[in-house]
Amino acid sequence: MANVVSSAIGGMVHACAEQPVASPIEATITQMQLNGKGFVANFRGLYNLGIVNGLYRAFPAAMIGAAPKAVVHYSFLNYWINFHTTSGDICNATRFESAMIGWSTGASEVLFVTPLNFVKFRMQRPEWGYAGVLDAVRTIYRTEGISAFWKGVDAVFVSNSICMLGIVYGYKEIESRIPESIQTGRHFMAGAVGGVVGSFLSYPFEMLRAVKMHNRSFMGEMVKQGPTRLFNGWVPSTVRLMLTSAIMGQIMPFISDTSKKIEQFLI
Repeated sequence: MANVVSSAIGGMVHACAEQPVASPIEATITQMQLNGKGFVANFRGLYNLGIVNGLYRAFPAAMIGAAPKAVVHYSFLNYWINFHTTSGDICNATRFESAMIGWSTGASEVLFVTPLNFVKFRMQRPEWGYAGVLDAVRTIYRTEGISAFWKGVDAVFVSNSICMLGIVYGYKEIESRIPESIQTGRHFMAGAVGGVVGSFLSYPFEMLRAVKMHNRSFMGEMVKQGPTRLFNGWVPSTVRLMLTSAIMGQIMPFISDTSKKIEQFLI
């Protein structure tokens, strides 16, 4: 219970800090993944549609899903930290334990978060013409069936597992090399580097997820066109993931401390 409550608090702090900045970047990346154009061209295209109808079109879906996604993500993360380590503290985890924590977390959360992400990703593309989150849900259910909300779950499973493995292992590798005397920005820097590692390792599967969720051909539109097309959008995606993992690096100690305080209170 202490872990769930602290995860919910930490996750909501994470979402409120991240989404106002991340939403326009995510929307632009999704366009890049599907049409193969550059960041500036796609950002300008969304901007020309308006701040609300273009760049922040999926912001409501992102915020609606933020709380449940945060609870699932941080609860699983806390669970696997306690499962794989004897101390229950990721800072004391070995590199192998850190890798297992990351892989286990990414693999565990996919069934729960895929439907939420699916609606958000669909909303990010004005081409679908959804009037809003509820219209998107109703239209997808009516035209594609309930199983559509789990489209690309296999790609998400692999992508999340590899990405979280890279994030947590990269975080641990860097964090252990920064002197403890350097407190300011220590977790932020380690989390940011972890984000780069996780993004690079998982990006091809992220592209596979994108085409599956938008009913496109992975081989025809990605692989056959070469590495440049397959990794289109990787740089801004890495910047976004660096932001996410850096915030996570800052929040994880807060969640751990909050969980211990709540546990003492409950006892």
